[in-house]
Amino acid sequence: MTRSFGGPWPALPLSASFRIDVEPSPPAVPANIEQEITHLWQQACATTPALFNGCVFSASCVTRTVIKGYWTEYRRVFAQMKNPALFPFLRLQPLAVVGLVRTPDGYVLGRRNPSSIYQGNFWQSPPAGSIEKRTDAESINLAEQILAEATEELGLDAKNLQVEQPLMAVRHPHTRVLDIGLVLKTQLTFKKVEEIWRQHANKEYDMLACVPAKNVATWLEQNAILPTSQYLLQHEQKSKTLRTI
Repeated sequence: MTRSFGGPWPALPLSASFRIDVEPSPPAVPANIEQEITHLWQQACATTPALFNGCVFSASCVTRTVIKGYWTEYRRVFAQMKNPALFPFLRLQPLAVVGLVRTPDGYVLGRRNPSSIYQGNFWQSPPAGSIEKRTDAESINLAEQILAEATEELGLDAKNLQVEQPLMAVRHPHTRVLDIGLVLKTQLTFKKVEEIWRQHANKEYDMLACVPAKNVATWLEQNAILPTSQYLLQHEQKSKTLRTI
């Protein structure tokens, strides 16, 4: 468990029967808390007008077999991240997906753009992003969520990617974000992935790198990769060892 990113990032292995249950949203917060949320959001929007107040998912109960939670506004999550003292009132644990793409050449890592609001300049395994309410459906389909991120961040879609079952839930310290980590497979070479990324992806990452299985340990030693991606790489290394025994 690494301590180089603001404290330990505990990881919870998920069962094969893991699911996400959506519950009703909790009651409104006190007026003074709502005012603080609005103030922080307006400040952020003045600096970054492109910020979007979407509908994201927050966990209220987390176990190996089920995560229960509800939909809430992103501006509330943002306010709690900017001011952790809001947590006792909001108690938000926003859910995110983090994928590790396995190509025939190795694993795909991306360096987060230095201009990113959160965790700029660190290496991460794309695609990754908050679980958002993308349709009118109340339920959450993790494969759809990660594929939507893959389309935005890599330019890849379901024709190119096979999504495996979720492996772990990883908690960020301080922000209390919960990453759901999973592996995606593609038959595309890394060179082709990079070509598609350059042509079709957004600017979430300013560089991609291919990490062959034999070089994973060297990359992990640099300690520049965000912990959830580290855990996914370590899991892949263990799985590869078991497959060759």
